Amino acid sequence: MRRREFGRLAAATGAAAILDSWETSGNRLGATDLRRLLDGVDALELADQRAGGAPLVSIAVEQLAVAKSRLETCAFDTPTGNAFTSATGELAVLAGWLAFDADMHPLARRCYSDAMSLASEADDPDLTAHTCLYAANQSIALSKTGEASPHHALKLIERARDLMRGRPPGRIHALIAIRRAQAVGLLGDRKAFGRAIATAWREADQAAEHESLEDCPRWLRFVNHTELRGHEARGYGRVGDFRKAVELFEAAATEQAEMRNAVNARAWLASARAAVGDLGGALLEAAPVLEELDKAVFSPRTVKVLQPVRRAAASLPAGAEFRERFDALTQRVITA
Repeated sequence: MRRREFGRLAAATGAAAILDSWETSGNRLGATDLRRLLDGVDALELADQRAGGAPLVSIAVEQLAVAKSRLETCAFDTPTGNAFTSATGELAVLAGWLAFDADMHPLARRCYSDAMSLASEADDPDLTAHTCLYAANQSIALSKTGEASPHHALKLIERARDLMRGRPPGRIHALIAIRRAQAVGLLGDRKAFGRAIATAWREADQAAEHESLEDCPRWLRFVNHTELRGHEARGYGRVGDFRKAVELFEAAATEQAEMRNAVNARAWLASARAAVGDLGGALLEAAPVLEELDKAVFSPRTVKVLQPVRRAAASLPAGAEFRERFDALTQRVITA
């Protein structure tokens, strides 16, 4: 069995356990139902970190439909209902992220809309902030193709910042600053980018000192110095400093990360090398990325990161093998 297929099977097994438990747990929601839902969200998130989001989208969307149906049809006391609503909202955000990673943007938007409604229903500011930051990330990504606006992203980021104002030091503040740096970088505002990324580093240092991973929500645990360095590198690329971007991507690519994040980091490094005219280096970096995307990680989002390398290699005899493999992989992504 191929590693990607194994990841899909593992996630499906976890999802099936959740669905089976809901089918047999009766018509009243209790603490056990809540725990199983949260465990299912954790299992899907871990599978995404290992193998990418595309194989998991249908599982997450199916789980989300079941959870929403349970909220509409089951009896529950108010605290349990609110907690289950918030957990369903967390599942909706995760489903949106998985759809985003799979390049299924209309579905991602619908999931984020569900999450926002569930956050309002549960009166949950943390879920609202979580949703705003992930929806902003999608807007930032789509801004590069004119399908969204960084100004809309900034509006969502500001809402998250207002909701989290006054919270003690933690990764949430670092992520808010990262998102702001992403958005203003797209606008080409180098000074604002510099201020935002400096804030992100300061908040990340504070979080590392004052917030243990055990005390941090699981969805924020990816916010670390490696993640921040990658976003800083992308920001320098967006404001036109590609050499600085290459330098930072080189550092990020050597640091430990989960499989999907590590592959994505190397894809960005290859793209940055192409931007500075180092086509030989770009192809050297991109080749093992294609290998992982073919065998272990199914992330159409990461495939798209390599498009500048494909364009740069269009007229290079040395790039013929890369072009062939990239085109074949892209076609499989489209038809998957």
